[in-house]
Amino acid sequence: MGSTLTQLVHIAGNTVIQFTETDPALLNVDAVVEEQDTNLILGKSPVILDTIESFPAMVKKMEQQTCEKVGNVLVKQSVPIRFIAIVYDVEHTPIGEKTWIEEAILNILAHCDKYRIKTLAMPLLGTSYGKLEEESIIQLLQNSLIQNRRQTLKKIFIYRTLN
Repeated sequence: MGSTLTQLVHIAGNTVIQFTETDPALLNVDAVVEEQDTNLILGKSPVILDTIESFPAMVKKMEQQTCEKVGNVLVKQSVPIRFIAIVYDVEHTPIGEKTWIEEAILNILAHCDKYRIKTLAMPLLGTSYGKLEEESIIQLLQNSLIQNRRQTLKKIFIYRTLN
């Protein structure tokens, strides 16, 4: 995270935003956010359900596949809880849009309230595969936190994703 902006600790609403080089698996947090696309194939944990032996069977399976909605956040019950933020669409150009990130952030904050999350680790959404600027994502996150002061979320660790 090269910019000086990402080296600072930010306070937005009632929440502290801290940037870290630490692997999210090593952080002591209540939940971790991961980026994913509508087909669940990008990211560090692509979702592969099963293998298909023949090409016709594969085409049929692909036609039946339903895509996730961009901006949506899937919840995986584990320790820590995993929030899978759908922020990319590989069939769309560009692959990511600021409005999708904004919607995902709002959904993440809603899930934090629902699950009483106090500490969260997340990447700068939309910057791993997309071309969105770090500063604009930080601003979106800060604005969302300021508008939603009632949340239980006290600290966000922003981590760098390794592709």
